[in-house]
Amino acid sequence: MEDRQATGGATTKVRVNGTPAEATLSTTTGGCPELRWHCAGATAERSLSLEADVLGAVASGKEVVVRAFVADDAARPPPCAKAGGKRRRREYVFEMADGEGAAAAWGGTLRGCLDSFGRPKRLFVLINPYGGKRRASKIYEAEIKPLLEAAGVEVTMQETRYRGHAREVASSLDLARYDGIVCVSGDGVLVELVNGILQRSDWEEAIKMPIGVVPAGTGNGMAKSLLHAASETCSVSDAVFAIIRGHKQALDVCTIAQGEKIVFSVLSTTWGTQP
Repeated sequence: MEDRQATGGATTKVRVNGTPAEATLSTTTGGCPELRWHCAGATAERSLSLEADVLGAVASGKEVVVRAFVADDAARPPPCAKAGGKRRRREYVFEMADGEGAAAAWGGTLRGCLDSFGRPKRLFVLINPYGGKRRASKIYEAEIKPLLEAAGVEVTMQETRYRGHAREVASSLDLARYDGIVCVSGDGVLVELVNGILQRSDWEEAIKMPIGVVPAGTGNGMAKSLLHAASETCSVSDAVFAIIRGHKQALDVCTIAQGEKIVFSVLSTTWGTQP
């Protein structure tokens, strides 16, 4: 949360997590929609950027539940807040004084704003349960799945069973069913996935499929590089949030041919000669 100049939007009387307040859905000077509110008795206004802070929003009865992913220190209004805190999931319940109709209207507006960002709605998640410390499946259940559910993302999950399995899955996956593929692994499964996609007969279209990487292996160089490009720290939760927000970064692919054998590299390449 941060204090930025906002314009437009009607002010509505609400209760935020039980506290009386006035709330506004507005547009900042930078053009990013914000949800702003001022609680009774508070000296400062609070705000959530729909693009940078919000996972999803659901209207039910007189309430609109906004699911956010914000820094710990963002729970405090300025000037107490400090930048750079670890992000956590938070829920803000807005109970509308004007009843169910107002809640439905706000819920629809919030969801419409979130949909306008082009975020993925259907993801194929590929987990390597053997990589790193063999904790990828537990990481998925504890840290990844709750964030995806909060964002309303439909997930199809599959675990790899052996070396090369990710390449086989990618070579035959019905890509039309998904908005992206996510690797919960180290760098190895990502390389297999890219090789499987580029060996498809429709590779020219298939390579346009966004691929997300959540660091859960021994080597997580690609995840760290992508998160650095997104100005985020290298952590599971930050990687998932970057995927939810639809952050994209174009990458080069190196083609290596040795006789009839062709492999593709997206991170590093080594070679040598036998004595």
